[in-house]
Amino acid sequence: MASCKKIFEGVRILDVTQYLAGPVATRLFVDLGAEVIKVELPPSGEGSRRIRFNPEDGAKGAAPAYFSMHNRGKKCVCVDFKRPEGAAIVRDLARHADVMIENYTPGVLKRYGLGYQEISAINPGIVMCSISTYGQDSPYAERIGNDLVALAAGGFLHMIGEPDGHPVYPASAVADHLTAVNAFGAISAALFHRARSGEGQHIDLALVDCTFNSHDWQLAVLGATNGEIDPQRGGTQRTGAFPYGVFKSKEGYIGIGVFTEPQWEVLARRMGRADLLDVPEFQSAGGRFQNQEALKQIIEEWLATFASDDDAVRVLADELRLPAARVLSVGQFASDPVLSRRMVARVKTREGRDLMLLKSPHKFSKTPPSEPGHGARLGEHTREILGAVCGYGADRIDSLRQAGLIVEA
Repeated sequence: MASCKKIFEGVRILDVTQYLAGPVATRLFVDLGAEVIKVELPPSGEGSRRIRFNPEDGAKGAAPAYFSMHNRGKKCVCVDFKRPEGAAIVRDLARHADVMIENYTPGVLKRYGLGYQEISAINPGIVMCSISTYGQDSPYAERIGNDLVALAAGGFLHMIGEPDGHPVYPASAVADHLTAVNAFGAISAALFHRARSGEGQHIDLALVDCTFNSHDWQLAVLGATNGEIDPQRGGTQRTGAFPYGVFKSKEGYIGIGVFTEPQWEVLARRMGRADLLDVPEFQSAGGRFQNQEALKQIIEEWLATFASDDDAVRVLADELRLPAARVLSVGQFASDPVLSRRMVARVKTREGRDLMLLKSPHKFSKTPPSEPGHGARLGEHTREILGAVCGYGADRIDSLRQAGLIVEA
């Protein structure tokens, strides 16, 4: 078998997605060599090209950066698939694709003749992935949803925040990213299945499912107690374990994840508080959690004795071999060349503006991911793709453009 420089070299993906979960999934494929054709609606393209951020954050120019972050390296075709003639163009593209991924509300694409039944009829080997909030066959399928809805309904928000306070949104689209990674894995698995069987198939991914699937100990406790204990949020600490959470330090905050009794013993002795090991209330993780305020004060007073937070982490992580790290901002992580592990790329736009883009988290020894490229202009590749992939001639493309069915950059 011939060796490819990129794992998904030769795989063509039709990306009919918007905003985040779908675009992130296909971005992961771009980095590993797939040809991703992004289909956008005229006149202004998908919504993330125009997304608004809080102007008080000084983020007025963030929309182009946001779009490029998750769509760089993709080819853009702008087609009005809400019109029958435009939907026929998308079907022609799908006829020549290995994968089609979409994240419209269930039923929307089917109304345009672009559901799995219609697409698989013309391309039986295609792998089609549909991403939605509640899933294709849920009673709530037609409800409008997003990351926040999935985090709320999937039990995730319930576990973040102070026990007696409001649930707290994590300020990042966790459900979208969880679903994107699941989509990447599911599509990869379906392509592997197709390589062995020749069969395409439909993948139904729900944000709520992927969010709920991220729970671990909560489900174990719920199941082990036959539902008698429904886990609750623990504020700065992981419920039922201590010290396992965030502690105030000299310069900011440090996360300490002590989970076993030997780890707790090592920490207590290093703090000079071996006497704590003989206190009955502190001899189990649950007991320490129930009596955490006094212990938290002891740990934070000890952390404050270090000259810097880096010194404290060196003792915790290197000397004591305990799970510990400073709580860093996004900017602090991105500016640390050691910690960020080449995860950040700085790319200049065609207009000369600097963009900070995410690089692939996948580190392969023989098939390294591609370096990030630019985000395409709306309709930048319409003519190229319709000609090369669908075999449309110049006159036909001109006619489609004049009819307002396609847009060229």
